[in-house]
Amino acid sequence: MERFFVIFVFGFFVLSCSSEEDSTEDSLSSNGWIIDEKDISGRFFLYPLAIDPNFDSVNNINLSDGQLVGVINFGLQVIVYPYVYTFESEVINADYNGRKYAFTYCPITKSALAFNRTQIFRASGYLYKDNLTPWDDETESIWSQMLIRGIKGDNKNRKFNTIPVVETTWGTVKKYFPTAKVFTGATNSAKSGSISFNKRPPDENDNTVSDIEKPNPSEHVYGIIDNFNSVHIFRHSNFRNKVVIKTISNQEYIIIGNQSNRFFNAFKVDNADDYKILENQLPYVIQNRSGIKYNILGIGTNGSVLEKPKYAYVAAWWAWEDFYSNFNFVDTGE
Repeated sequence: MERFFVIFVFGFFVLSCSSEEDSTEDSLSSNGWIIDEKDISGRFFLYPLAIDPNFDSVNNINLSDGQLVGVINFGLQVIVYPYVYTFESEVINADYNGRKYAFTYCPITKSALAFNRTQIFRASGYLYKDNLTPWDDETESIWSQMLIRGIKGDNKNRKFNTIPVVETTWGTVKKYFPTAKVFTGATNSAKSGSISFNKRPPDENDNTVSDIEKPNPSEHVYGIIDNFNSVHIFRHSNFRNKVVIKTISNQEYIIIGNQSNRFFNAFKVDNADDYKILENQLPYVIQNRSGIKYNILGIGTNGSVLEKPKYAYVAAWWAWEDFYSNFNFVDTGE
């Protein structure tokens, strides 16, 4: 079977918005970092500024079908960021109908994150655990992309107000979202020094995960961060041959995935039993009792949009291990 899905129902308390601080107080170093400075590499060297991004239609883009892209949507409007076009700046400042946001991609940790913004962001040149650290021009704070919060400056511990990103392939976009807007570059970018992205993953013989088979270090996995205490990890191999339902608490999410079309997403629902899985109907993946079908972005045939987890993204497994320590894995029993 080409397409397979996992339904995962779990408790998930939504954290406060980006203006609130963590309940756990971090100790500041002498230089103001709230993280261990031994994990900081690189130097302060602002990447090219990317504002006023250019977008084009799907038909005008020439990419191979296997190229990875990050997809966001504002209601019915689908916006695609091919990763190959983001390398120069790593942080793109954009807006949609007056709503300012940034799209970020770290080519080392293979992680994409989008968030609402009031200021302008640039990649700082520093890496925290080999991951992108955005810098904002308003407070000159430095943020951690994968921690989703500030790690130095006035915005330390302040969380990004995130926008869900779906990672998939250009071939999937061409086939199922032909009217999408596609990012092609930013007109106000300026060239900067060359930067190497050849990060060597950790030793594959490291055995920090037991009971359930550990992903390969470079494998892209989907993580949903649960109250910043644990991360629910999903692999493409989880979405084969069976449906898994887990009830953990009162909040329910339907997790969908597809190995051949390479995507993950999660939808907040009142009752997962009110939905059924749609076989061989891509881009539609689930349908509710009223007959409304929802596609892989959670957009319904009636124009409604399902809510997604606030803190979730795809990254290389070795990067997840570097940033977090408490993981919950889907066990398909295969």
